[in-house]
Amino acid sequence: MPDFAVLPGASEPGKREQKATRNRNAILDAARKVFCEVGYGAATVRDIIRGTDLATGTFYNYFPDKESVLRVLIEEFQRELRRRVREARSRATSLEEMLHSAFECCFRVFVEDEVILELMVRNAGEIHDLTASTALEPAIEELADDLREKLRQGIIPPIDIDYLARSMVATAAELAFAVVRQKPADVAGATRFATELFLGGIERLSRKG
Repeated sequence: MPDFAVLPGASEPGKREQKATRNRNAILDAARKVFCEVGYGAATVRDIIRGTDLATGTFYNYFPDKESVLRVLIEEFQRELRRRVREARSRATSLEEMLHSAFECCFRVFVEDEVILELMVRNAGEIHDLTASTALEPAIEELADDLREKLRQGIIPPIDIDYLARSMVATAAELAFAVVRQKPADVAGATRFATELFLGGIERLSRKG
């Protein structure tokens, strides 16, 4: 029986996928710069494509409009944010340490990346609208899972985990938007405020429970 030969062009699907990934990343990189330079509202698809070596029509092979590009940029940022915050709070051995490390990491991620910082400052309204509801659900679910584990470990007292997770994520999001608008950004102050706020609230709720 003859050996099977690799047919000409058999590697083409892999090459096409690599090219598609490069094109998509080129569009996202260009969009980051354009949104930072002129703002999301003023930016056009043509502005984004000018920052690449792609034809204008190529944009629509990957994204239907500029809003979808902004959504992807936000989703990528949120995934990295969730990863780093979850890693920070996983090391906590006390309630205060868990709160402090989580809030501090969250605020630092927002201000350390200069591109993201400028993107947030210039396009805060649009980003706030896009992250206002279901976009926060993954962060809430991950935090709730971690809080239940801390509850089993005795690190936090019995409390409504769902309410706590939702209020912590909502507070972190609102304070993060406030922090990035500050000159200079007061990460320490925001961290201290959020930590003390939830320490006091959890203590009082646990006494009533």
